[in-house]
Amino acid sequence: MFTTLQFTPAYARRFPDPLNSQENGQHRIEHHLFVCDVKSLPFDPPIPTDPNPREQNTNKQVYKDVRKSLLEGGPTFHLKNKGITAIAHSVNVDEEKRVYTVNFTKGRDGIVDGGHTYRIIRENYAECPDGQFVKIEILTGVPDDLIVDIAQGLNTSVQVPQMALANLDKRFEWIKDALKNKPYSDQIAYKQNEEGEFTVRDIISFLTLFNLELFPDDSSHPKIAYTSKEECLKRYLKEQPSYEKLRPILSNILELYDYVHSKGRELYNRKYAGKGGSLKFYQDKKKKPYPLIFTGGSTPQKLYDGALYPILGAFRFLVERNLVDGTVRWKTSSFAEVKKLFDEVGGDLINLTQNTSISKGRNPNAIGKDDSHWDNLYKTVALAYVQKQLAAR
Repeated sequence: MFTTLQFTPAYARRFPDPLNSQENGQHRIEHHLFVCDVKSLPFDPPIPTDPNPREQNTNKQVYKDVRKSLLEGGPTFHLKNKGITAIAHSVNVDEEKRVYTVNFTKGRDGIVDGGHTYRIIRENYAECPDGQFVKIEILTGVPDDLIVDIAQGLNTSVQVPQMALANLDKRFEWIKDALKNKPYSDQIAYKQNEEGEFTVRDIISFLTLFNLELFPDDSSHPKIAYTSKEECLKRYLKEQPSYEKLRPILSNILELYDYVHSKGRELYNRKYAGKGGSLKFYQDKKKKPYPLIFTGGSTPQKLYDGALYPILGAFRFLVERNLVDGTVRWKTSSFAEVKKLFDEVGGDLINLTQNTSISKGRNPNAIGKDDSHWDNLYKTVALAYVQKQLAAR
């Protein structure tokens, strides 16, 4: 299926790529260079942006400057702006009418660089003075395995996060597939500037907390999940199979994230005589509660990440390898039992966090960086589980 658009450039050139003469002539890449009046560009439907690693956010100062150049900078926009680069399936020309028909494969082709430029033109072309032009380069015959490299190479004026490039390389498809039927699936952003309460980097940091291949026991703890989400992403890209083994419990981990937020202070108050008001590692919403994205509902208080991550990471003890298929599962009979264990030990985990908070000057960031704190919480969960197993015998 194609999106077919027409261009009427003031000037146009076509030439083959030098790569075509190499590697036994296996490539058929062509460059089509247009200089177009900005008011002549196709807008309805718009040029697709499927290969672009970013969602467009034109609020940054650099893009405000692009808009000013378009509207107020005189007829020199095509000289000051590097223009738009797109990948397409084919370009056909009607020489007599000087009309170029471009076919974009849906889901694959479109703008690979210059998406912000195109959006600024779309939003402002009615106000644009006459005689304003933009450069457009359309590449055809580009093999799939070169698209990511082209996107990474071209998107250099504002650095593209590794997350966005990995998404373009389809490194997160298993996460999308695992969560596609969840009501919160559209709340996870995979591209730069894409809307969502969480990014896929957040999801990967949560998975890092439970990754048994990276952190098999209490000899080391996944503190990195809190201190550097970007480093977690780098490890994910190197060790992706170890993360994919967490698929059976992925949605449980996200639900546990909400459960700890909503239940922790209540459990602490119940066990430690209502002292929850002094917990400085909680954020309190005075007017509007925090939404619980993964479980629904809301909570009037939310843990700072420095306090949350060590608590979540302590439940790594409840994860074990499934020897049948190599994935992981809960040691308990169900995820409901995991939550039940948190109900039993959650007050103690919050109390330990309070003790560390006091010793660290009530600095939530310092809590998340304290090795002994991670170790104490992990051993508290381990002891509670072992005692429960012994009691059941």
